[in-house]
Amino acid sequence: MPSLLYCVTQPSPTVSVAAGVSEAAVSSRELLGVRVYWSDVDNSEAALGKPESLKKAALQFQQVLREILAVTTPIPFHFPTLLESAEVFEQHLAPEEEPYRQALERIDNAVQYEIVGTWADEQQADLATPVSGREYLKRRQEALGRIAAVESKLKSVTADSVREWRARQERKTHRWFALVPRDNRERFIASLRGAGASQGVRLRLSGPWPPSEFVAPRGDHG
Repeated sequence: MPSLLYCVTQPSPTVSVAAGVSEAAVSSRELLGVRVYWSDVDNSEAALGKPESLKKAALQFQQVLREILAVTTPIPFHFPTLLESAEVFEQHLAPEEEPYRQALERIDNAVQYEIVGTWADEQQADLATPVSGREYLKRRQEALGRIAAVESKLKSVTADSVREWRARQERKTHRWFALVPRDNRERFIASLRGAGASQGVRLRLSGPWPPSEFVAPRGDHG
């Protein structure tokens, strides 16, 4: 029977999740120094084959991760990762055995928050209109300066509650990811709320999430 993988975690504690994708039971076992969570999906074509069912399954997948995250820190697999059966788990995990263990040790007892920054003038900018090289460099320099200022403020106000930061630039947004120890979550959010607004930028906070940005991707977890 096909097995849908959810995540790997530290071997303990074990998290009990009643149901996952297609209401299938969520199982776990310790293997190669980690604990792997999965569901045996009786009819994977019905569960994942159509856009509507795939969307529903993705929501159920995320709900399983949220329940596990409430207790321990998972490294999620890319959705959907299907294996032919539970008998091939060890073969699938073996090439990344040591990286998984190292990553779980590094992110242990932490969660990820995401902050998305948008600038009003950039949201309104017409990116299809050509600009001169000089103008492009000027705009680029200004953008980098604004990003650096926001990043400096974020790191300053949350210095005592964040273990590590990462960032990613996108077309019209900039994303910051904070690795926050579980015990620091309330302090982290309170620090951001007390920091006040930054002129011209809108910051949107979401989380907690599994700390995927702090795990070197292999392509099967995201």
